[in-house]
Amino acid sequence: MKEIIDWCNTNNGFLTGILSIVGLLLSTIAIAISIHTARLPYKKKVKLGSSTLIGAAIGGGLCASPAVMGFAASATNIGNRAVYMTYIGYAIKANGKYNKMYPINRDFDCKAILEPSEYKDVQFMTNELVQSFSNLDRRTKLYVYASDSEGKEYLRKVGTVGKLLDNLKAL
Repeated sequence: MKEIIDWCNTNNGFLTGILSIVGLLLSTIAIAISIHTARLPYKKKVKLGSSTLIGAAIGGGLCASPAVMGFAASATNIGNRAVYMTYIGYAIKANGKYNKMYPINRDFDCKAILEPSEYKDVQFMTNELVQSFSNLDRRTKLYVYASDSEGKEYLRKVGTVGKLLDNLKAL
C-alpha cells in the first residue's frame, strides 16, 4: 500500500490527466442526455396498422354468414407533436418506387392532422382492392403506407397482393 501512495505522490501529472479525461467523459454524457431530453417534446412518431372489415349481409330477415367487406389502413400518432398526414393507405413497391392505391369511383379523403394519441383510418372496399390488385403479380409486396407534410414516409409490410386477394375470398 505504501508503494501505491509513493507512486501517486511522484506521478501527480499522470493522475491529473486521468481525472481530466474522466471529467470530460462525464460532461459529454451529461450534454448528450440534456440534448435528448430537450428534443422529447418535439418527437414525431407514427404507428401504422391494417385491419379487416367484416360484415354480414341481411336480406329477407335472415342474417347471412359473415363476409370480408374490405380492409382499413390506419395511422396513429404516438409522438409528442401534431403530424399532418398527406396520404394514408396501401402501396406496392415497383421499380424502386412506392405506388399508392386510390379508389376509382369515389372521393378519397386520405389526409389528416393527427394530434398526439389520435388515429385515422382509411377504408378500402373489396371491389376496389380486387380492381386495383387483380392484374398484379401475386408475389408483389403490399405495404400500409403513409406520408407526412415534411416528406417522411412510413411503411409497414402487411403481406403480398396474393395473400390480400385470398383473404378477400375468405369467410
